[in-house]
Amino acid sequence: MPDDAQSHATQGAMRVTGGHPRSGSDRADLVMDALKQRIIEERLQPGAKLPTEAELCRELGVSRSSVREALSKLAALDIVTSQRGKGTQVANMSLSPLVESLLLRSSARAGAGTGAVESVAQLREYLDLGMAEGVVRALSGTHHDNLHDIVARMTEKALRGENFQHEDIEFHIAMTSALDNEVALEMVTALWVVHSIALRDLNDDVDELLLETAQAHKRIIQAAEDGDIFAYRGAVIDHYRPLNMIIDRHEAAQQRANSGGSGGNGAGSAESAESAESALGDCGDPEAPPEALPAQAAAQQREAERAERAERAADIAARAQRAASFADIADPTSRVSGVL
Repeated sequence: MPDDAQSHATQGAMRVTGGHPRSGSDRADLVMDALKQRIIEERLQPGAKLPTEAELCRELGVSRSSVREALSKLAALDIVTSQRGKGTQVANMSLSPLVESLLLRSSARAGAGTGAVESVAQLREYLDLGMAEGVVRALSGTHHDNLHDIVARMTEKALRGENFQHEDIEFHIAMTSALDNEVALEMVTALWVVHSIALRDLNDDVDELLLETAQAHKRIIQAAEDGDIFAYRGAVIDHYRPLNMIIDRHEAAQQRANSGGSGGNGAGSAESAESAESALGDCGDPEAPPEALPAQAAAQQREAERAERAERAADIAARAQRAASFADIADPTSRVSGVL
């Protein structure tokens, strides 16, 4: 890193801490701020190398213990990672810390009733409705065989009284991937994981409305492919209505109890990347190559588009499997590193 960039990052950290770090905690904060400033200014991506502990001590004028404390805090936030033999690198900077906080928060509030489940469900609904226009624009005029197949499997399981947890997360990941927005994809997955774990106490009641939920998924994909934003938003609301009914029923029962009155396994077999590929449908450029484009170049372009769809399809399948597997076995203290 150039000396002037080093100096700028260090000065930025000193400004944040008032220029005079006093305690060990202050000095650790200085190191954290300097590293975050460096990541931003140099636009460092996951896997990029960061200075060694000795270099940080020398650059910032702090002790090794302060550097190690800062690195430990940043690692907990999934901002940096340290491995023997590889040094310190930029980590994935995922939403994993957020998931862990939400999971603990919802579990700690479980004794207060259904408030935790309701809060997460509402946030999921707000997010789905907020993404509606972008999803419909991306999927309008296309057909997605695999998404229809997912809904068919949901319906079959619902008719048998079986939960369809894996199909549910695979559906939502495939729909969100049409936006080509990694933050949105991580947020959808994160909230789904927290929601699924928080729902465990209500699983018996959830099973009663599985078919209605599956049919709402069918209306969601159909409206998106038809380019009907109003029908899409209505289907999203219908998707959450069964859960809202269950929450209302539980709250009423709790109120009666307080006033003195009277799960599915969620496991689904992982879909192959080949099967998941069709979930992307024609998300690439819908226009054919210009006539003036040489045939060889056009063929290369089509092959590149197929490879890109296959890569994204493999990511959909892998994300769905990780999220469903984690939600099936996790407890409120589980670490979610690598899930998103």
